[in-house]
Amino acid sequence: MKTKIILSIVVSILLAVYNTSVQANVTNYEAKGNLESPNPVGCIKVNELTNQQNPVDIFTGLNTCLINHDYKNAAELYFAGMSYGLFDAKRVLDNTAHQAILVLRMNVFSSQSQDVMEKLQTELSRIISDNTEICGSLMNLGAPVYYPNYMVQHGIRAFTDRGTRDGLIEQFDSGLAWKEVLSTNVNCV
Repeated sequence: MKTKIILSIVVSILLAVYNTSVQANVTNYEAKGNLESPNPVGCIKVNELTNQQNPVDIFTGLNTCLINHDYKNAAELYFAGMSYGLFDAKRVLDNTAHQAILVLRMNVFSSQSQDVMEKLQTELSRIISDNTEICGSLMNLGAPVYYPNYMVQHGIRAFTDRGTRDGLIEQFDSGLAWKEVLSTNVNCV
């Protein structure tokens, strides 16, 4: 009988603890500037971009292109946005901040239908198979010159380093990084 009472008490305590943990509130902390788009674009061609526009700005235009079923410009903006995002990941010190570009992609693509994503993928493959035009456009656009606030503010250091650093790697070689990004992301030689 004592065993049943003790077992009953233990089960009651475990259920109470489980119910308390399930009902716990989750708080999402977001730093000011996280995934910020200061200069959003519409569905434009890559040669209409400036190197002042960050990937969030560019992916805003990409999303507009997808809504308008303009897969060619969407695909070109994808390569531009990803190239800028990969460049920023090379120059932003906080590795946790590098997830910003993945979150940005999820934000844009999670709401798209499978049909839209397949059409975009077809266009991406077509562009990569003959990358002369996109490589020329990205080389003319040049490496980003903006401060990557959208990414710096995405990482944990946005909460821990408050004002002590700019969040960028010191003595960063932007020319070399841009060449590496174009070579790996779009296969430009």
